[in-house]
Amino acid sequence: MSLFHMKKLLISLLILTSIHSFSQKLSFDAKGIIAISDADMAASAFFDGKIFKEKGSKDVFSTIKFPIEKYGDELKNIVVSNSAINSGRAMAISPINHIAYVIESRGSIPDNTTEVRSINTDFPAGGFISVVDISDVNQPKILYKFPTGKNPLSVDISPNGEYLAICSEETGKEFQILELDTAGKPVRIINKPQDFPEGKVTDITWHPNNNYLVFTMEESKEIGLLKVTRDGPTTKIIRLDVIGRTLKVGTLPSAGQFTPDGKFYLVPDLKIPLGTKPDSEITGDMFVLKFNLDGNGDHFLITKTRLGEKPTGFAISPNGNLVVVINAKQTYYSWESSELNKKASLSLYKLANDGMLSNAGDYDFEGILPKSVIFDNSGQNIAVSVFDYYNFGKHFGGIEFWKVHNGDKPSLQKQDFKLFMPRGCHGIQIIK
Repeated sequence: MSLFHMKKLLISLLILTSIHSFSQKLSFDAKGIIAISDADMAASAFFDGKIFKEKGSKDVFSTIKFPIEKYGDELKNIVVSNSAINSGRAMAISPINHIAYVIESRGSIPDNTTEVRSINTDFPAGGFISVVDISDVNQPKILYKFPTGKNPLSVDISPNGEYLAICSEETGKEFQILELDTAGKPVRIINKPQDFPEGKVTDITWHPNNNYLVFTMEESKEIGLLKVTRDGPTTKIIRLDVIGRTLKVGTLPSAGQFTPDGKFYLVPDLKIPLGTKPDSEITGDMFVLKFNLDGNGDHFLITKTRLGEKPTGFAISPNGNLVVVINAKQTYYSWESSELNKKASLSLYKLANDGMLSNAGDYDFEGILPKSVIFDNSGQNIAVSVFDYYNFGKHFGGIEFWKVHNGDKPSLQKQDFKLFMPRGCHGIQIIK
């Protein structure tokens, strides 16, 4: 066979392989997925400060409508400023309005910026939330923006869609609750309690019953509980109160989540920031907390379970009996680094009725800095964001999918399907 014919056969095989990889039917129960991608830097900037920003690239907000019939037809992108430098809770979807709230944790940098000393201190400050209309998944559009404190870190919306909780790095605006009108616009600020701890708040989470919030303090590594008091006739929040004593959790607690029934609160300890080079392998921990909601006793730790190397995000199944954790490992290191690891991993845990966690399996996959994982409505599938892949030339992120096999011996099975996204994909949520 001539060299020409060999090349022609190879190209044909590559085309057939590409078609096959996207012809598989995706199993994922949702109306769609929204994703945010940070275009300002390569993932390795966490490691060495080298930006490698692609000229003309912009942060984007993406919507993907399900079911997917043709690859690309269902993916829509609009420019929305966002940043991968956040606590892991970078957007919230209203449960009553077809809108999404996206925080700008850091501002955009010029195309000619090639390197910074620290991505945490040398990026322009962020300072607003973009409100995006997702009523038509095929045509997302920005409705408006409103200011927050400097460098917002976390945003969460109450389960009834009436209040937005935001924390930022600005003194005096470390923690805010915003009352929303029926259209989802902020109309009133509810101040933090007078006895609220001093210092930066890195995360805020609503309890499923709408009446409590959990906050995380950066300096003290403590986690506490807030109770809301409402006006009887209007049911509007009139006051916030700290309930019980705070709990110290690890050395770098990240964004936490309540179980669907509100019984337990799970929060991972990352141990060190992503940009810190450890002397040895760093594994995280997952803390399971039990809050005393009536205030008649102390909050307490149920258990602490060892996680994988550099956990970056986790999700709890809709029925509350499974937890999936992403471990970035050293996938975001410089490609020239001898310590680079090209495989991240997923860890599956069983969550018992008493709050105990037990590992049910670990699953490696290739991809750079996965940061977000979500279950679908059925709890039988998960999706994982990927910041970038090890490709030379054009760079892109992705969303990958696994099937969840429940039962006495739960397991994950990778689906033969992926969505290629703009580079920097770091946050995903489902449209229910």
